[in-house]
Amino acid sequence: MKYYKLWAVALFLKVVGSSWDASYHFKYFFEEYSIPHLVNFSGFLLGAFLLVQEFFHPRYLTQYSRSWITIGYILFLIGIPLDFTYHLLRGLDLTTWSPTHFVYYIATGIMIYGIWNGYYHYLPTQPKWKSFHTIWAFFMVEALLFPCLQQENGAISLFEYLNHHSIASKEILELIKDPKSQIFGGVPDWVYPVYGSTILILLCVILRKFLTDLRIVIAATALYIAYRYVAKIIFFSVDYPTSFVPVMAVSIPFIIYIYRKNNLFSYVLSGLGYFIVLALIQQFNVAITPPISWSMYLLVLVGNIGAYYLGKLILYLFENFSYTEEEVII
Repeated sequence: MKYYKLWAVALFLKVVGSSWDASYHFKYFFEEYSIPHLVNFSGFLLGAFLLVQEFFHPRYLTQYSRSWITIGYILFLIGIPLDFTYHLLRGLDLTTWSPTHFVYYIATGIMIYGIWNGYYHYLPTQPKWKSFHTIWAFFMVEALLFPCLQQENGAISLFEYLNHHSIASKEILELIKDPKSQIFGGVPDWVYPVYGSTILILLCVILRKFLTDLRIVIAATALYIAYRYVAKIIFFSVDYPTSFVPVMAVSIPFIIYIYRKNNLFSYVLSGLGYFIVLALIQQFNVAITPPISWSMYLLVLVGNIGAYYLGKLILYLFENFSYTEEEVII
């Protein structure tokens, strides 16, 4: 367990560094060696140490899980020069939706999958929500929902700017005045509700196949929301930009769990619940949310249906091109 607890520390450093970085860039100009970047990279280095250790003295990872973690690390390293090149060519770009940023998200998701798979085989007990499986699911939820921070930070930062209470630096405010600036990323409003609900449905479709206790995903999402609130309080206390916390995210695994049936309707219903909670929060001014209108739901519905069938396709590929224990365990 000590080995996997160190992996949890490494991933948590990446989570803290990345969420801090998202807030940082709504206040300060882009810096390669900012403290959030260093915190994030310290988690990356700790994970690299744990991975290299397994190459020389394999004890805690299967060959299969080690291979996935290695792929994730290689992809992440490829993403670093790509991202710097992207910024050099296009200037400052605060959006989380750039192609090079998605290389980071995909790489991180692959790493988490590899670690989780290794843990699953190292401790082959029935997954329960009161276990480390919830921690791995938390890291996966955070990695998948990270792109949404663009709108969740942006909504409050824009509100403060329009009401002359912005805490952004002069450099950032100058960029806002420039109509050609990429500071808002040019992301259409409908992307936020479509992506958020769709990616969570995709995760639930896949995990429901491997986890008999769907409460793991509920607990992981609740843990993610709690983390976001703690981060919000800390950022507010030190005068950093805060963000809208996606409390509606927990509605997707919760509705799927209480409905009990593993069919398309249950996933579409969960996506509707996600959208309704988000719309009501905006309607009653409970919090400053990213822009949303009821007309967006048609796109959300299409995305939710697509996520369901994409998840089924991924499961089919895994079942037909998977491995056996004898092939992968060292």
